[in-house]
Amino acid sequence: MSRVSTVIRGAVAGAAAFILGLLVTFITAGVAATRLAGEGPFGETIPEWKATIWVFYDAHFVGTRTAELFGPDGSLWSGGELVLTVNLLEIEFLFLVPVVVLVLVSARLASLMECSDARHGMSIGMTLVLGYLPLVLFGLLASMHFGTGPSPLRALVIAGIIYPVFFGAVGGFLAGQFGRASQSKNSSSNGDHEPVIR
Repeated sequence: MSRVSTVIRGAVAGAAAFILGLLVTFITAGVAATRLAGEGPFGETIPEWKATIWVFYDAHFVGTRTAELFGPDGSLWSGGELVLTVNLLEIEFLFLVPVVVLVLVSARLASLMECSDARHGMSIGMTLVLGYLPLVLFGLLASMHFGTGPSPLRALVIAGIIYPVFFGAVGGFLAGQFGRASQSKNSSSNGDHEPVIR
């Protein structure tokens, strides 16, 4: 299979993983996310969809940074705190969502592309970053609310790059290992049934 095809499939799979993770977050913690309005350091009405994105990003250990208020002399009066909304809302199970989704999607992609071994599977799995990172950037910009939102640098580096590269590689590795084990088993089975010529 050509490298271009691998890149395209990886990008599509990465985008699908992001959307699936966000959807699972909305289904399992959407109600909890609405409590961010007026709770903790935020103190204002926040659209539910933005709060859900914050929670999803924080499931990647990104953190939501509060708006900064500066005085006339340029000094920071208040704000700028990094809040992990998953802990704030006591929904720590969400830390598993991006991990499980990325591993499963990358493993499925590697299997569909018939990876030959674990190393090949890892290289396929890591291509998820090509679709995951752009949506992380889009979600980051879209969810900003009067200066409050996911920490930009942490979102891009941790959620956008480290998570899809690492857990994509893990899923691809597992698919490659399983595929190689299955091939070895099939080869052994076929060898056991080969006719003996005398």
